[in-house]
Amino acid sequence: MDFNIRAISLAESVPFNARTPIGELLGKEIEFRSGIKIAITLPNVPDKFNRLPEAERLLSALDGWARVYVYPEGDDKAMHILAPADGHDGDSEMLVYRVELLQPVRIKPGPRPHVEIVGGAVMTYDACTKWLVDLSYAQAIAHNHSKGSVLTRPCVPKPQQMRIGWVGVEKLGRLSMPVRLRSLGQVFGAEIIHVGPQSFAHVKSRLAAVSPLNAAVICTSAAGYITSAVVPHSVRPDLVHLCHRNTLGEMESELVTLIERTGAALEEERQNQTVDEGEELLRVMLRGMMSHSKIGQCSHCQRETVLTGVRARRLNVAAAERILDKNSEAFQDTKTSDLLFLWKDHNDGRQYFLNSRQVETIKLIVAR
Repeated sequence: MDFNIRAISLAESVPFNARTPIGELLGKEIEFRSGIKIAITLPNVPDKFNRLPEAERLLSALDGWARVYVYPEGDDKAMHILAPADGHDGDSEMLVYRVELLQPVRIKPGPRPHVEIVGGAVMTYDACTKWLVDLSYAQAIAHNHSKGSVLTRPCVPKPQQMRIGWVGVEKLGRLSMPVRLRSLGQVFGAEIIHVGPQSFAHVKSRLAAVSPLNAAVICTSAAGYITSAVVPHSVRPDLVHLCHRNTLGEMESELVTLIERTGAALEEERQNQTVDEGEELLRVMLRGMMSHSKIGQCSHCQRETVLTGVRARRLNVAAAERILDKNSEAFQDTKTSDLLFLWKDHNDGRQYFLNSRQVETIKLIVAR
């Protein structure tokens, strides 16, 4: 199941002002396609949409979806639809629309029943990551992952996962920490290996056995005698974290921070960015410039504005900057450029704009 928030961030965003009137959807059949097809029939009575807050806003997710999760719910099926969306001015941090449906079991030879709208929400990036971790954990505990299915858009290659060793308790309250760590790793693109703190020698041996590791966490509250000396020498010292917290929220917050630091460190070591991610980053920047009509030397913006969409989706800013530099050059009246971006020097720095001679090419890239 694909819970990776970074992959979801690469999908095209629903415009902030997009609205879908309920009247246009009454009794309508909707199909979701991505390798397989999932079809639903929406309610034919307006009152059935009442459980959906900001209904006309959230219903735009039915067309702009990036993920459709389907899990068994008794004899019925629960469906979770996610769609990334622009913030209030198109430049704010991305939002994620969520629509929750229940598909009652079909009694053959009768028609497929109308879906029931269970609820929904407009989520921030952070709220969406927490929701994804909770969903992954709940389905893992219920052993539903093998029974469920997911549709994804766009279908981008998964980046290589970082590997993190986590030394701590097996149970935190009623939570199974090995399962919880796997769920959190699925959302943030990391393989997190749980190691119980039986003894110093056991932990050191176990971490060596699961190497190579990119980073490690040692929860000191679980066993004060476990020190950073148990971590293999191949792990950079600045990526070994001692966690002194003992609540789930605080422990997960520090782990997510380490994942982000580790990702940045790995990027520094990686000389060549993958082509597929590079294409998506270029598309995000071009889409933002096109939506704000930054075309030609009379309509320009600062470098940070070009990168706004990348930052809003918490994508790889450093890689995006390299891609921008590779695809831009200084504007000259006497020269015809084939590059996508051009810039002019101003008192407050370089001002970027799209090459008006390349607009048709840019449209093709954005539409891919």
